[in-house]
Amino acid sequence: MNPSFLAQDSIVALATPRGEGAIGVVRLSGPDSIALASSFMTLSSVPRQARLSVFHHKGRRIDQVIATIFHGPKSFTGEDMVEISCHGGESILRQVIECLVQAGARLAERGEFSQRAFFNGKMDLLQAEAVADIISARTAESGRAALSNLEGRLSGKIREIRNALVEAAASLEVAVDHSDDPTVGTALTFREIGESLDAQAKNIGRLLRSYESGRLLKEGVKIAIAGRPNSGKSSLLNSLLSFDRAIVSPHPGTTRDTLEEGFDLLGIPAVLIDTAGLRAHSADPVEKIGMERTHRAIQESDMAVVVLDSASEVSTEDENIARLMNGKKVVVALNKNDLPPQADMPRVRSLFPNKPMVSISALKGHGMQNLLESLRGQISGILIEEKIENSETVVTSIRHRDCLARANESLARAWEVIRKGGAEELAALEIRETLESLGELTGESAQDDILKKIFSGFCIGK
Repeated sequence: MNPSFLAQDSIVALATPRGEGAIGVVRLSGPDSIALASSFMTLSSVPRQARLSVFHHKGRRIDQVIATIFHGPKSFTGEDMVEISCHGGESILRQVIECLVQAGARLAERGEFSQRAFFNGKMDLLQAEAVADIISARTAESGRAALSNLEGRLSGKIREIRNALVEAAASLEVAVDHSDDPTVGTALTFREIGESLDAQAKNIGRLLRSYESGRLLKEGVKIAIAGRPNSGKSSLLNSLLSFDRAIVSPHPGTTRDTLEEGFDLLGIPAVLIDTAGLRAHSADPVEKIGMERTHRAIQESDMAVVVLDSASEVSTEDENIARLMNGKKVVVALNKNDLPPQADMPRVRSLFPNKPMVSISALKGHGMQNLLESLRGQISGILIEEKIENSETVVTSIRHRDCLARANESLARAWEVIRKGGAEELAALEIRETLESLGELTGESAQDDILKKIFSGFCIGK
């Protein structure tokens, strides 16, 4: 199964980011890659041995490079490959690539190196997607989750489930084919088939439950910063980011729209959302729109930081904000601790029962580490609730979740048929549907349009 553009040609692309740098790596893959590269420089005769050489064209020296050859199938793509480490100037890299194209190589399409690796059996679709995830990982935790999938942990779990279901389906189909011959036995009894379906349904269920945690690790935890006007929300955003992202003014209502910024929260990716201040009433139509967006940001966030001005009395706005937080994970930041306290703390605690509270000064930077640790604790709570730890397998993609959900539904129908003593052929059909969904997950039964969509989201050179 090969798409049309995966013909037996050689492809070339820049495998490192564009722009000036110490080095830039040009990647060449395909049946003619070694011959093409050797026409411009001297290559080592030993696979995977780097050699210092001069890349030249028509007697003109272009660059001093280090070239490494890989013979298929012992390469990333499973084909012959050459990786050329050049000096990282754009002009040099462009000349090297142009020479290789003129000699017969084709510019690679998005994700074509990884796609060739997939079609040549070097990795399954889950691992190929993990290549993209590990490159785009923003924190150590999200990188570990991607690395786990790249190493094949999720693939291994799916393979175990598939193997068990194939055995169950085969036993059912033998029973159907030889229903008139009681002397023909099956690998599994009906009771064992039912137990196997139940066990695999639980395994799929565990993977499905890991999705929320996996999503947080991949996309980042959305944290809304909420509070009444002039409570210090924008100052807090700037303090957490360590640069002035938001305009800060002593005049209430400075922030009229939401501001989002990526953030590394002690190893977990997060997105901080600064919001417009919430007040009971406003005649300003622009401020009203800002408050509507604040309500939406709070609803869509995974958790919130409620900023209270501890240097003033608790207000009606604070009470209204507390009501908005029902059912949401919240950390209360008691801001302006560099000023004399005025807030009625028993009242504050009654508004936010059992919510962690941290005394801070966003302006002075006091208490920021405590706030970070409190936020990290709340996020860890989300991960622990899903029973996910760094070393365990997590589902990070909505595509993976949807495939697993379909597999779970068809397996539940098969289990129901078995439990009620229904026709074996119906149960076998439902199990085959489950296997189809799991095969789509790993790429074994994925359609070409799905593969094209997945790999087109990769970078060129990947």
